[in-house]
Amino acid sequence: MTGALSVLFFENGLPDLPIILVEPHRNRQGVWRIKFCYADRKPLSMSSIQASALAGNLHQISEIQLADGINGAVRSAGRYCTM
Repeated sequence: MTGALSVLFFENGLPDLPIILVEPHRNRQGVWRIKFCYADRKPLSMSSIQASALAGNLHQISEIQLADGINGAVRSAGRYCTM
């Protein structure tokens, strides 16, 4: 992974590991969050606001595929909130 990507992950509380899935997830309090899944580690989640900001920063360093996946999960979480 690039140094900039490692820094962004660190700043957002994510490990410097490949992410295998990004999806919306409702926590026990009923709040929709964005879940990051890894092959050999428990998933981690963050607020949609934080995830959206992370996606913007990922676009700036040309991590387009990951940024688009996060943005898709954020949009889905937003739709689920209205149901």
